[in-house]
Amino acid sequence: MPTLRLFLIVATVAIYAMTVIASVSHGINWPAVAVADLMELSWRSQFNTDFLIYLLLFAAWITWREGGTPKGYAFGVLSVVMGGMFSFPYLLRATYVGNGDPRAVLLGTRAAQ
Repeated sequence: MPTLRLFLIVATVAIYAMTVIASVSHGINWPAVAVADLMELSWRSQFNTDFLIYLLLFAAWITWREGGTPKGYAFGVLSVVMGGMFSFPYLLRATYVGNGDPRAVLLGTRAAQ
C-alpha cells in the first residue's frame, strides 16, 4: 500500500503540473481540443476514445463504490471531467479511509456486506 500511495501522490503532482503547463501555453478550452481530436479519426482519436471509455468505466466504479448515492454520482462526474486530477486523490484518500485494506478500498461502502 505505501508504494501505491507514493505513486498516487507523484501522479497527482504530475497531472496538476501538466495541467498548469498546458493551460498556460494553450489556454483552458480543453473541451474544444478534445472534441476536435476525437473527430480527427487518427491515432490521437483512438487514444482519446480508449481513455474516454476508461474514464466512464472508472466513473461507474466510483459511483458503485459510493453506494449509488448523490455523492457517488457527483464523484463519478468529477472523475470524468477532471480525470486523474480528481481520481488520484480520491484513490489516495480511499487507501487511508480503508486503512490499507484492499477489500475496503475496492468495495467502499459495500465492504461491510
